[in-house]
Amino acid sequence: MNYLNINIPTFVAYLDTGFFYNQDPHPDNPVVVVEVFMFTSIPQRCALFSVMTEYGSQHARVPIHYLRGVEKASNFPLDWLQLWDSMSYYASAGIVDYLKNRGAHIMLKDRTVHKAKYLFTIDWCLGPQYHAGYGEMAAGHKCGHVFEGEGGQYFMQPNNRVMWMDGGAFISRELVKPDWQVFGKEFSCEHTGSRWVSESSEELYFYEFVEKTQ
Repeated sequence: MNYLNINIPTFVAYLDTGFFYNQDPHPDNPVVVVEVFMFTSIPQRCALFSVMTEYGSQHARVPIHYLRGVEKASNFPLDWLQLWDSMSYYASAGIVDYLKNRGAHIMLKDRTVHKAKYLFTIDWCLGPQYHAGYGEMAAGHKCGHVFEGEGGQYFMQPNNRVMWMDGGAFISRELVKPDWQVFGKEFSCEHTGSRWVSESSEELYFYEFVEKTQ
């Protein structure tokens, strides 16, 4: 896991120039072309990106709602693009091979769906300088799948707000609203098996386990 700044798969986007003037983003603002190349993970902050402009200026910690995939994009608010802030200073980023270029439907806050294309995934853990929060909690942890929406905005969404598509190669059944619950159990094989002890000898390759009598 990286601390604070994480290299991501580079992609080309448009940057709302409101960022240059400490102003809110707006669909009517001019844009500049940028390459997006790094993610900054700060707890209780939205997704932040580093970009390089065509002019050679580099800008850090650009919030996700200042980036667009097209010049005239949709105008969903930040809290619709991303439900949960970053969960730790420690994160990893990468393209999941199984999901590469896959389409998906994102469920928005008003329960409508928005079609999007998968880009990469951010995932978090705890670390020596940040050892609290939801980064490793079974029921509270959320990974962040980054998408480019069909309206041109970028989304970072957890598993439970996304329905994936693959043209019927495997995903071929329609899912009605399930009554599933968030999985909140945490298991440890060593804790579960603590009534067993291994042989003390380190010379044995296939060492034996003996069950405690009390």
